Amino acid sequence: MKMIILFLSLFSYLAMATDDQKLNPFETDFCTGYVEGTHDEPDLWKHCCVEHDLFFWAGGSSKDRDETDLRLKKCVESTGSKATSILMYYAIRIGGKSPIKIKNKQWGNAWKGRAPYQKLSEVETAHLLHEVDTNDFKLSFEIKEKFKKQLHHRLEFQ
Repeated sequence: MKMIILFLSLFSYLAMATDDQKLNPFETDFCTGYVEGTHDEPDLWKHCCVEHDLFFWAGGSSKDRDETDLRLKKCVESTGSKATSILMYYAIRIGGKSPIKIKNKQWGNAWKGRAPYQKLSEVETAHLLHEVDTNDFKLSFEIKEKFKKQLHHRLEFQ
């Protein structure tokens, strides 16, 4: 049933879409000022950072933000880098409280003029899914699938 609603939301969104409803493009700088891996494996946890950036771009509730940051921690830890995962997690959590913000690194930066830390609507979710499916963001299949699965999961528990 949720899939039907999601499809209808996407269809209605596309039918009424205007230029001012376009999303900001997804961009990643990988681990934002931090290394993406070890000396021997320089891209070891880079994929974790790309996935984190994708969810940061999408936004959602503060609970979604907490889960996104924890997912990054678990992903980096799964590479065998527990100390790095803890360091990255607390750096992100503390950085989120800073009054100094990095352009395009705020939670929910996909949206123009939308207040952050609100649950995504079905129409917004459909729009994000459409963007990820139709634009060349150079994302791996695995990251796209995790993203889609998590957005569907969020809708189920709203």
